[in-house]
Parts: sequence; structure tokens; C-alpha cells
Amino acid sequence: MSNYFAAVLAALSIGGACCAADAPAAARYIQAPGTGALNFSFVQAGAESQGSFGKFATELAWNAANPTAGTLEVIVQVGSLDTQDKDRDEALRGAELFATATHPTAQYVANAFAKRPDGGLEAVGKLTLRGVTRDLSLPLAIKTTASGVELSGEVAIRRLDFGVGQGEWKSTEWVGDDVKLRYRVPLVPAR
Repeated sequence: MSNYFAAVLAALSIGGACCAADAPAAARYIQAPGTGALNFSFVQAGAESQGSFGKFATELAWNAANPTAGTLEVIVQVGSLDTQDKDRDEALRGAELFATATHPTAQYVANAFAKRPDGGLEAVGKLTLRGVTRDLSLPLAIKTTASGVELSGEVAIRRLDFGVGQGEWKSTEWVGDDVKLRYRVPLVPAR
């Protein structure tokens, strides 16, 4: 078993103990292996650029009858980013941007959900990226599927709030501060 998957399984085991204590009536779901999309977009030199993270793990505790008692944990292997440009990917992994050598993962943890004015849900939690932790409410659409549930939504964050941009990369002249995240993740019941 690779170190990545061993770390994810260990984190999910710890998260599962937490989730079971906080919301005993909630069912536990985990990301189906090899599925899901976690995409991002940002403005570079006046044009929108796209990318994705290829390795991430998601765990949800949720019950449709009591939706605000849910919990959510997502662990992203930041070095798995792909923008279809090798040189740009290397720069993004570098010390002045994501610094993946010292901060290989990003983590989102929410211990409660809240109802949105539009009738949807949002996870109320914290995102840790590049060693910086900040509050982040994550809009979620949760739908039941034949094999479990599916999470989807999108949110905007500011890269500079997390220190993603040191030295010349602090300037927003060539790379914008806003980054949009879009996610669609199928989950299956945890065994």
C-alpha cells in the first residue's frame, strides 16, 4: 500500500471516530476509489486557466432527516495538480506558490452544516492550505444515487489569504487572487 493511501486511510479512521461521536444517526460515506472531480480555475495574464487535483479523499457523515448535523473531511494531495502545462505545474508546486515539498496536503474539515437562504446546504468548517488555516463555508448539493450520495458545488477562495504567492507571486498583476473551486464527488457507504 502506498504511503499516500495509508495516510488517507489513517486520517479517515480518525475522522470516522469523530463523525460517529458527533452525529450518531448519520450514515458514513467515503469517496469511491478513482472517482470524483476537484477542479480549479484562475486568471493568468488576463485569461482564465483551468486545472484539477488528481488525488484526494473525501468522507461525509450525513442523514437526510437531520442534514445540519453532518460532517465533512477532504484531504487533497496538492502535488497531484494538473493544468496541462508542465512548466506551470512545476511553478505551482514550487516554494513560492503551493510549496508542496513542505506542505504536501490541503485539508478541509467541517463539523456542522447550515441551511443556505436558497434552500441548499453549506459545510461550516476550516481549510488548511500551505500551513494556513482559515474559516470556509463550502456550498454543497447532496443528492442520493443508486450507490450512495454525490456531493457537488463550487466556491471561490483568495490564494493570498493562504500564502499561495510569495516573492513576485504576491502581485496580482499576472495571476489573479481569486481561485474558483468546483467539485463533484460520488460517495459510497463506508464499510
